[in-house]
Amino acid sequence: MAAYGQAAKPDNGKGGKPDPVNVLKQQAESGDVKAQLQLGNLYALGAGAPRNLPEAAKWFRKAAEQDNGEAETKLAMMLEGGLGVERNPPEAMSWFAKAALQGNTAAQLRLASAYETGRNVEKNGGEAIKWYQMAAETGLASAQVRLGTIYREGLAEVPHDYGQALKWFRKAAEQGDANGQFQLGCMYEQGFGVPPSQADAIDWYRKAGKQGLVQARVALHNLGVD
Repeated sequence: MAAYGQAAKPDNGKGGKPDPVNVLKQQAESGDVKAQLQLGNLYALGAGAPRNLPEAAKWFRKAAEQDNGEAETKLAMMLEGGLGVERNPPEAMSWFAKAALQGNTAAQLRLASAYETGRNVEKNGGEAIKWYQMAAETGLASAQVRLGTIYREGLAEVPHDYGQALKWFRKAAEQGDANGQFQLGCMYEQGFGVPPSQADAIDWYRKAGKQGLVQARVALHNLGVD
């Protein structure tokens, strides 16, 4: 098998220069998973070749069948939305689960949201928490904020837990996420999981406001702070 990027160079009729798409196809057809994924992206985006969603799905599937997590996620998205393939939510969820178990955070978030809302699966708060937490533990701020919100507000099978909410909002806030900073400010202002502290609330609102978060600026205005 030729190494990725070192396949034979077919003549495209233009002075002997190789056609990059044909080279990529040769690599993909030989079983090169990176080439299969790249070819899927090429057809999905129409970058370097005309956009062709059925072809994109075909190559994502070939890469997915070799346990490539990114391809599994993209194939799942196409199956979920009926993009280039017949819509098949159960199969989409199966591919999302495979990718999620390999650590693909996009797949973890899709699964978490599906279980939280009951989209394409039976609603299950425990499963939603499991997948949000898996993504949050990688350091993904959006997952940390969503996890914090669920613990603060509660969800079916998931009771209020202000301590967990505070923990996840703080993790997001301390890595500079504006939404995390705002939510942490709310926790201090309301005294959820911590003693009420307007000074701490203002501090976190200011950090979020400096990043342009409108809600934080409104919160500061309501507290009489410029």
